[in-house]
Amino acid sequence: ERLPNLPPPREWGTLLRISWRRLLSFARAPQPPPPSADLAGSALYGAAQPLLGLRILANDLELLREALVPVGWLAAFCALIAILNGDTSLFAVSKTFYKTFAALAVAPPILFGKHYARLAAQVRYRLGFGACGPREGSLWFFAKRSLQSVILVSLAVAPIAVLQAVPILGFAAPILLALWGLHWVVVDALDDARVLLPGETLVSAEAAAERSAPPPWFVRNFYRGAEVLQRTRYVPGFVAGLARRFARICDRLSVPWREEIELLERHRAIGLGFAVATTALLATPVLNLLFRPIIIVAAVHLLGHLEPGEAGHGHPGAPAELAGAT
Repeated sequence: ERLPNLPPPREWGTLLRISWRRLLSFARAPQPPPPSADLAGSALYGAAQPLLGLRILANDLELLREALVPVGWLAAFCALIAILNGDTSLFAVSKTFYKTFAALAVAPPILFGKHYARLAAQVRYRLGFGACGPREGSLWFFAKRSLQSVILVSLAVAPIAVLQAVPILGFAAPILLALWGLHWVVVDALDDARVLLPGETLVSAEAAAERSAPPPWFVRNFYRGAEVLQRTRYVPGFVAGLARRFARICDRLSVPWREEIELLERHRAIGLGFAVATTALLATPVLNLLFRPIIIVAAVHLLGHLEPGEAGHGHPGAPAELAGAT
């Protein structure tokens, strides 16, 4: 399929104005995505989700109060770290505070996992996606999940380290690492937005995700790499065996996030827009303090329209009753 040709430079200004208006229209109110064939519109729709999440929180005082509880505790902890760091100037204290907060804001929630689960269920119900319950777990559940995520994210980037040893390709390693990290920020946000549907339990929901979603794209690539090594004449056989074992380990570790990764695979343009907006949100002072609540609200809205089993609007997953409303 051929990519569309770029418009002439004299039309770029008009194109930017139209794109800006579409972005604002997507951020104005909850709505289903544009047709999947509209790649630019899908990317703008994804980019508008954090703006929509902020708007939803700002217009609902109850949701905003719920969102501010973990933010307040996290801000107090970061302020304590900044003060104990021994900085003397206000600028140095603020810099330490924001660096600490930015690092913790994207970290998987452990202490506030239950709170964010309840927030996600509350937002989903308010948005009209039907009855649901919070996907709550024990402190051990969230701690184990976070550790598993850290191991997988660290382990799966091992092949990128090979690029650093190649002079011509070494420059690409930092870029790939940044993209990989951003990919997991979005995956983690979608995971935080999951809820329990009527009749589901945490155990049954996790088991259903394992059965229904295929291995992630990077696991499939690892398996393909192992097959290539197997066919390569001058590579010892045990190397291909080690590569397959590495792929199986990554596959097993990725089970809890298969649904989210598959969703991003099926909606690449929306995922790209969502990731770019997430980066901008993290880089925006003050707003980045509300990073996780905003992203969770945005991800809840996105999942409500894109999750499997719903139909219409060109995107597998757009709710049928909402698809006809546009």
